[in-house]
Amino acid sequence: MTKQPFVSVIIPVHNAGRFLAPAIESILKQTYSRIELIIVDDGSTDGSWNIIKQYRKMHHTKIKAFRSKTKLNEAGNAATNLGLLHAKGSYIARMDADDVALPKRIEKQIQYFTTHAGTILLGTQALVINEKNHIIGKKSVPTGNSGIYQQYALWHPIIHPSVMINRHMLPDPQVLYACKYGINDDYYTFFKLLPHGKFANLPETLMKYRVHMNNSSLNNLKGNFWNINAIRWEAITKLNYQAPFVVFPIMILQAALVAILPEPWLKELFYYIRGIKRISFRFKFPAFANVIADRSKHTFLTKLKSYAATFLA
Repeated sequence: MTKQPFVSVIIPVHNAGRFLAPAIESILKQTYSRIELIIVDDGSTDGSWNIIKQYRKMHHTKIKAFRSKTKLNEAGNAATNLGLLHAKGSYIARMDADDVALPKRIEKQIQYFTTHAGTILLGTQALVINEKNHIIGKKSVPTGNSGIYQQYALWHPIIHPSVMINRHMLPDPQVLYACKYGINDDYYTFFKLLPHGKFANLPETLMKYRVHMNNSSLNNLKGNFWNINAIRWEAITKLNYQAPFVVFPIMILQAALVAILPEPWLKELFYYIRGIKRISFRFKFPAFANVIADRSKHTFLTKLKSYAATFLA
């Protein structure tokens, strides 16, 4: 009988103490048993390291823990690279310290990898939860390689903390993330991995993605957008990414939207487009927006949602 593949789950942690225990527990309760859990504390100051040490003591055969006294970078990508150096798995699963993996996540992903040769990266669908664990929305992404490739120029069609990667197909099995664009390093790295194998997302919902006030991806949306645009341009001009022609006018529309709207509005739009909440016009309108809103608030919202969806989805 063929031995099942070994999986290394890596959780980078930075001041995630409020949500860390459920994240760790969700990996320990996976139905797939050939797992090691590598937790890298990325300069936490909130007691996260004490929680990590407690779990390591209770599950010393399954959990490895490492600590950086200073924060390595945004979004835990450099910390994940550090964890990778200690990983034994043929497959590497990324997990965020504030999210929850459903029990069959790893099992379902390994089943897919073992029946779909040539796949380098595999994600899943996800429910969106809030700080109180209430389900407030759903993140849906395309499942096939072609759809994922085409949409990469418009938005990130992979739910990052749901990712599992075939380590043997990486250009360097000891390094996952190219740390160049800060919080958006995953987007940049996955662009670089596109030529190395097929991408896919399982149709099943196997993650709970948590939205809260400290989500790094929801802070400084304007800055993140211009960062993402720089990544897109590098992908097209240097990484041989074949962008659909429709990308370019959409990018112009996106840029106009981001330049015009205030930051709080962008965050409201993000929630609205994701189906998490309805927009409430709590913010002061620019003069032009007052005119549009007075004419037809519903039409204004509908058009904004249409134009913004490719960036904020």
